[in-house]
Amino acid sequence: MIQEVKKEKKQKKSSDGENNITWLGGLLQTTDTLFPSGGYAHSYGLEERVALGDIRSKENLEDFLHHEILPTLENLELPYLRFCFSKVEHQEYKGLLQLNDEISAWKLTREIREAGMSQGTQMIRMIREIYQCPITQKFEKLINETGAKPQQITATALLRNVQNAPLLSTLTAWVYQAVSNFCSASVKLLRLGEIACQKIIHRCLEPHQLSTLVLGSMEVKQKNAGFFNPVMDIASARHELAFSRLFIS
Repeated sequence: MIQEVKKEKKQKKSSDGENNITWLGGLLQTTDTLFPSGGYAHSYGLEERVALGDIRSKENLEDFLHHEILPTLENLELPYLRFCFSKVEHQEYKGLLQLNDEISAWKLTREIREAGMSQGTQMIRMIREIYQCPITQKFEKLINETGAKPQQITATALLRNVQNAPLLSTLTAWVYQAVSNFCSASVKLLRLGEIACQKIIHRCLEPHQLSTLVLGSMEVKQKNAGFFNPVMDIASARHELAFSRLFIS
């Protein structure tokens, strides 16, 4: 009898463990480079920073990520992803639309703003095709009625909701994607090798730093969320009018 009880508990524990990671496969699929999010077409301002001579080496790139991109994530993008995550969870569609407008407003140059919209629209389409999510369908109907365009952050919150991904894992995946996107673009722009890129990504995702970054973003209230980087905005504005370019933004 005791052995049977132990066996039953062991089976339940195993089952619970499997249920707790059912979201992981979907998260891995949609953060993979094979997932058609459109990220490969964007350098997110890096191309013009390279053209201006600000970033010329792997050391410059790593400094740029640590001193400009990670702070932007902590104070702007991760908090807004968390706000959107909550609105989706509670099916507050109008509140989500308002957040989407705020995210667009924080993208001060047209090129970066439209890049976010393009990726958000693509992601909404993929959610529709893969998951047939009713929450996403209702939000899509609302944005079509208002003429708004979904930002990538907004669409990501919808995607993680339908995948049942936990908030901390959602935020961590966003950090990884942001860093890896810049490193991917640097392969073309700086001729960096794959090993050099992976080392940079590894250092950006160092456990203590990553934990501090994500948990720090959890403390940011909506009224205080934001980050201003005029150098990136100027670079983005210049890039739109560049004579030649490899990336859309």
